[in-house]
Amino acid sequence: MENNNTQDESSVEVRCYFVRHRNALAVRGNFGSVYMDHYLHLMQHQIATSPDKDQKLKDALAGIALHLASKPWDEVSAWTIHFCDPLMNLFVTGNSNEGNIIGRLFTEGIRDDKTNLFISQINNFPKEPRRSAIDFKPSASIFQIIQEYYKQSEQRLARFFNYSEEEFIFISAQPECDEDWLLSLNDEAIRSLDKDEELSLLEKRHYSYRCGCTKERILNALATASKDEVLGNKESVNIECPRCAAITAISAKDFDQMKDSG
Repeated sequence: MENNNTQDESSVEVRCYFVRHRNALAVRGNFGSVYMDHYLHLMQHQIATSPDKDQKLKDALAGIALHLASKPWDEVSAWTIHFCDPLMNLFVTGNSNEGNIIGRLFTEGIRDDKTNLFISQINNFPKEPRRSAIDFKPSASIFQIIQEYYKQSEQRLARFFNYSEEEFIFISAQPECDEDWLLSLNDEAIRSLDKDEELSLLEKRHYSYRCGCTKERILNALATASKDEVLGNKESVNIECPRCAAITAISAKDFDQMKDSG
């Protein structure tokens, strides 16, 4: 598979280190540029949300990027986090080979399952997709929820730390990890990690806030549908992207041109 994980002006560089003598993987990134693109996306598409909900989405974007950087290059992850109160679904996904992360909130038409759920789907073609789900406490933060997922589904210790407001460090246990050391870490210890521990840089990956839901791709997805099925008696319809909530207008002219070119 071609690797398109290259750095651009708005991408975040995620650095992966092996913590020698502790047998742990430390993954670090500053997500300021991703958050800026996220806000530009919200403004462009007039998407409104509360600060609290938006913070959850931002944390999930950082979380999935750090998670992906600790995994094989061709592993694609998608997380759906269902909250009962307030009732909403948070969705994030990412791809290391493509170097993209994206996500959105769903606040309408959601079934209340009475249980807070974190649902993970992992795609690693040509293997069959793997899916797992855990429940979590209502008071848990996004990073605590991901840590619980690691504990239950991956059966290993993992922890997130705030290095600064937009910079995070994710440390996950590897075989024969010094778990007592990992459990003892706090934000103060993280700030001196490179001085106190022997770190070996393994690799760098880059992630951008990008969905890829172009009008062309949407039309290709509608290729098997008839114009009446898509438009009815309207001249155009607005189609909402399920990954990023962007609205794309599809007109009868667009549909006819797509059919003619096909």
